[in-house]
Amino acid sequence: MSNISASLTNKFPGRGEQIEHLLSLLGEESDPTPQCIFIYGPTATGKTSVTRELFTKYDSAGQHYAFINSIECFTQRLLFERVLNSWAGHVPGVENRFANYARCDNLVDFVNCVRDLLHGKQEKTHYIIIDQAERLRDRGPMLLTSLLRLSELSDVNVAVVLISNVVWDKFRPRHGGAFDPVLVFFSCYTKQQVLEIIERDCPAGEPAKFFLTFVDAIYEVFHRNCADLNELRHLVAMLYPKFVQPVFEKQANRSEFTRLFKLCQPYFSAASERLYLREISTTEWQKYSAISSAKTAPEDVTMSIHQMAENNEGLDLPYYTKFLLIAAFLASYNPSRLDAQYFARGKGPNKRRTKVFTQDSLGGKDRQQLLGPKAFGIERMLAIFYSIIAEPADSSVDVQIQIASLVTLRLLSKVSAGDRLDGIKCKCNVSFETIRGISRSVRFEIDRFLYDFT
Repeated sequence: MSNISASLTNKFPGRGEQIEHLLSLLGEESDPTPQCIFIYGPTATGKTSVTRELFTKYDSAGQHYAFINSIECFTQRLLFERVLNSWAGHVPGVENRFANYARCDNLVDFVNCVRDLLHGKQEKTHYIIIDQAERLRDRGPMLLTSLLRLSELSDVNVAVVLISNVVWDKFRPRHGGAFDPVLVFFSCYTKQQVLEIIERDCPAGEPAKFFLTFVDAIYEVFHRNCADLNELRHLVAMLYPKFVQPVFEKQANRSEFTRLFKLCQPYFSAASERLYLREISTTEWQKYSAISSAKTAPEDVTMSIHQMAENNEGLDLPYYTKFLLIAAFLASYNPSRLDAQYFARGKGPNKRRTKVFTQDSLGGKDRQQLLGPKAFGIERMLAIFYSIIAEPADSSVDVQIQIASLVTLRLLSKVSAGDRLDGIKCKCNVSFETIRGISRSVRFEIDRFLYDFT
């Protein structure tokens, strides 16, 4: 155990306490294990990576644990059969006609299969590790409770490990019948821990001290608006080549950090607006930003990035998802009192009446585009969506799933509590240039439906 702990602590800085806690709960092969371990914490705190690596070293054969992502296993049957395949060492393939170890259509079949498969194998605990476990709450009223009590139901040595961003108080089944698991909390990384992690991304041949100074500057600039470690690592990977470029162009030395930072400032501005939404990939950023060197005027550098995003004709989204994003932008920047005027069926925007409300359209302090996006209800966004599409939406299109995808991609951000989409409020995160490009790609004249952008 000590070797595993030392190896994992060295690989995952700042997670030594959590690793020790998990190893103490697992214990030796013959030690009793809690029936359920609940691992939770904010996004990008190492929950999934640490747990996966820990079990890989704890059980090198890989036949005593099943690592399941509940997004992939979106039905009970997929979850049950994936678990049995892992425990039995069964891999669906051509030779077995892609058949699973056993067919489990319901919970009763799964319990019986677990009992038959693990009968006589009580000397070592078998684990079910479920990532994104909050999705289990929508898979039936008894699934979560049954998994927590699987050891009792099957009379075999089984434990469940749940990984989630949601706290247990919101996770607990409402109908009861489930005991509280052992909680393991993964806290946010401190600044020192973030620097220690990103320092390992230092490019080959670059001075580690110089790279760490740059990472420290990136953290100070972006950490208030970008607390996600993965996004910070992405920003560092994108911006460091542009930051060090003047050194190779003989415009500055590595000791002139302030000058280097000033030369890279246009890229910082462009990155903060574009990269967080992932409108362009790492490869595209490097390709198009390479057009401009540090000698180029700052305005030209920023414009090259913006023009590239516009020439890409917006985000690569499905047809109806683009209209949903357009509807969200209109809901964020148009006053709700004008919805009937702009979006009533069979009528276009009333130009004569619009002039009454756009008397401040030359840059007054109350312009909505200067105040930023406002929160809107999902019902209002859907009403605008069904008004602006040219023809009725295909019945096969699941609008709720597409809205959830926009939230996951951070094109929409939730500003109210709750997990159900029909009761939350959101804001639109995309810029006017981006939404204009998306509108052009679907041939929608968004300028005619905006209140004060003309």
